[in-house]
Amino acid sequence: MSKWLKVFALVLVVAVLAAGSWLIWGLGKGNALWQIVSQQCVPHQQDAQNPAPCLRVDLQQHVALLKDRQGPLHDLTIPTDRVTGIESPLLLEDNAYAFFASAWQQRGRLSAEAGKPIKDEFLSLAINSPYGRSQGQLHIHLACLRPEVYQQLVEQAPRVTQAWQPLAVRLNGHEYLAKRLDSQDLKQENPFRVLGEYARQQGDSLSHYGLALVVAPGGDLLLLANRLSLRDFSRGSAGEIQDYGCALAQ
Repeated sequence: MSKWLKVFALVLVVAVLAAGSWLIWGLGKGNALWQIVSQQCVPHQQDAQNPAPCLRVDLQQHVALLKDRQGPLHDLTIPTDRVTGIESPLLLEDNAYAFFASAWQQRGRLSAEAGKPIKDEFLSLAINSPYGRSQGQLHIHLACLRPEVYQQLVEQAPRVTQAWQPLAVRLNGHEYLAKRLDSQDLKQENPFRVLGEYARQQGDSLSHYGLALVVAPGGDLLLLANRLSLRDFSRGSAGEIQDYGCALAQ
């Protein structure tokens, strides 16, 4: 076998192993978050109006807020109902709860945890595809942006329109789509439905995407989406743009 054939064979094996690991390990089905919310936070709130170990439980909006153990400035918004993740058809129903809106309303807690104000432009919400997560219960990450990602988005934001389009730069080495929302009403413009409509038009599945929300200079809300891609070595993990220590606030 020639040298180049050996190199090709090695690359092929690595690609197959990587794809296999996505299928074996990437389909996040862990149950820890659901057990914490359903067996501890919700019962404690119902019985004693104490959401511990969660930070907050809103039974009317069907959401809980939990501090994540990864990083000091990192909170998770989790439904109190069983919702597997971004791929769940429940998120696209007309009467679906506005989980993104609920998560964004909690952004002031990061400032309280940091002991100083954190500008909205530094913040982000992110949800990962089934291939880029560990848990089988929907959870939306609230954290700051990585400093280099923030700078890239400041430069790219003026070019983002109200139609989905590729960003001109890669974020954390991966390709992203971007869209400017028509308003700041995340109940009216449910990000899951916005991306779901795009995926449907592409003949694609929402399960292949990670999704993030950021703030452009001037205050407009932008959606970012990255798709599962073997070519791009992307697992659809929008959380990769976040910094759980919030260096931007320092």
